Amino acid sequence: MRHYRIMAAAVAAICTLSGCGVQIGRNESMTAPEKTSVVTTTKEQTNDDSKADEQALKSYEETKIVANAIPYVKFSKSVEAETGSVSGKAKVKSDRKGYKGKGYVTNISAEEDWSREIELTDSQYYDLTITVASDVPCVNGIAVNGKKLQDFSASGSGKFEKVTFKNIYIEKGKTAISVIPVDGGLDVDSLTLTASEDISKLDLTISKPALSNKDSDYNAKALYQYLCESYGKQVLLGQHDTIGTSAETDMIYKTTGKYPAIRFGDLMLATEKDSITTDTEMNIAMDWASKDGIVGYMWHWAAPDDKREYYADQTDFDIKKAVTKENIAELSLEDIKKLQKDGKVSKECVAVVQDIDTVSEKLSTLRDEGIAVLWRPLHEASNGDFWWGNDKEAYKWLWKLMYERQTKYHKLNNLIWVWSAQNADWYVGDKYCDVLSCDVYDDGNKDAQVNIMLFLQSISKNKPIAMSECGSFPDIQSIADEKAMWAFIGQWGGNYLMTDDGKLAEENNTAAELIKMYNNNLTLTRDKLPDFTHLASSIKDTEEKSAESKKNDSSKADSKAKKENTSKQNRKKGL
Repeated sequence: MRHYRIMAAAVAAICTLSGCGVQIGRNESMTAPEKTSVVTTTKEQTNDDSKADEQALKSYEETKIVANAIPYVKFSKSVEAETGSVSGKAKVKSDRKGYKGKGYVTNISAEEDWSREIELTDSQYYDLTITVASDVPCVNGIAVNGKKLQDFSASGSGKFEKVTFKNIYIEKGKTAISVIPVDGGLDVDSLTLTASEDISKLDLTISKPALSNKDSDYNAKALYQYLCESYGKQVLLGQHDTIGTSAETDMIYKTTGKYPAIRFGDLMLATEKDSITTDTEMNIAMDWASKDGIVGYMWHWAAPDDKREYYADQTDFDIKKAVTKENIAELSLEDIKKLQKDGKVSKECVAVVQDIDTVSEKLSTLRDEGIAVLWRPLHEASNGDFWWGNDKEAYKWLWKLMYERQTKYHKLNNLIWVWSAQNADWYVGDKYCDVLSCDVYDDGNKDAQVNIMLFLQSISKNKPIAMSECGSFPDIQSIADEKAMWAFIGQWGGNYLMTDDGKLAEENNTAAELIKMYNNNLTLTRDKLPDFTHLASSIKDTEEKSAESKKNDSSKADSKAKKENTSKQNRKKGL
């Protein structure tokens, strides 16, 4: 689940220069800046910046990250909980039906009350399954060798049920499994450790990658080709910026000597009456692209009603009322309003289209400048936090409407569509997106999050998979070892990266961790990116030559067929 924070760190340092567009936190209102001045860069300043860049790039040596070879060795062992160490208040009982063995362990009130050892012959990845029961829903933790993995829930059905933890790396030798009581009330019946093949078999190769939009322009094709070719080999690093500023990307550069490959912005204010901050955003995006950076945007879409809130519990806007069977994606707004007068579509439907048109107008600025955009609208729908996520089918309708209207009506063929609803039942389909992604906020956990990657890959194997947001970067060594080479990773900004007085906030990423993340052979920063204009031109030349070759082959085939047909006719005539 996504956690929002005010991106306030940047505000103190920058709002006097370029307006203070702010990423809004939960239960906080949004006030648009009264004044926004567009920052322009002179040629002399650009030269000075380039010299500073070169100097900074020499400041840190690149760390060579080599993946540890962790082979799969077949193994599986099940043990009964009552055969483990039982002490303190814990007891062995046999009252609950459905247990196996001689009983189960109950009344675990401290971690040291119960544990069970299993001897492992190989250091590798394992799946751990624990069979538990409870009379009421409860949450408790699981630990391996004294290290907590995570909390887990028991349903409270009164019946024994299995809970599985996937792909845990465990060293060979004696391994102790224990429960960390949180709510308590848990009965433990058995444990099973099974060697996992998931990571050893993980294949991130995409055969014949192609954008969902057949009319995508060459700039989008170039970026997507690069994204797919890098996927599984190297990870593009991205940074979310406070709206209307480059505060976080500048902090990354100041700390690491490198700029992120991708700068992520937000079009939250695009539908406000005074959208001057969005104009600033467009200028920042164009400047970023001119320096060979990749542009990405999300959209915290304020509900199209009087309240203009995006959290579901703060607005009365009902997306289900906007849904229509009318084919409106390519109609003008005037024609859609006529349908409303005729009672064929609702006012909610019209309001949705108006906002899509407004945002599309802003995005057309980037299209006209030849800038491809990683476009991630309607994020995290399945968690129900936002108004666009209170109904699965309505969400899918809205996504498809936006996709078709933006690609066909507004001709935004520069967009690469990034889906992050994060639930298989909410997937919009390969026809309507180009990248699958997730948002990970895991209390400072530095694991590579390979299980989430495997889950998304189970939804679609034909698309690159990205971590669109995270509270803290995964450890690059874990990424290498677990083969979780995300297409890109986007670090969230605001107080996740900066303090209120504009300094680096090291709670989620220390300076040393950021330096290592930005200076190694497996991550891609802005200075490592290709010339996308040249790549787009190359793709265009290749396609045109291929089309010409097919045309010539077709012409030759037609000519041959005509000759053969003439020959047959002549033979029939006896000529």
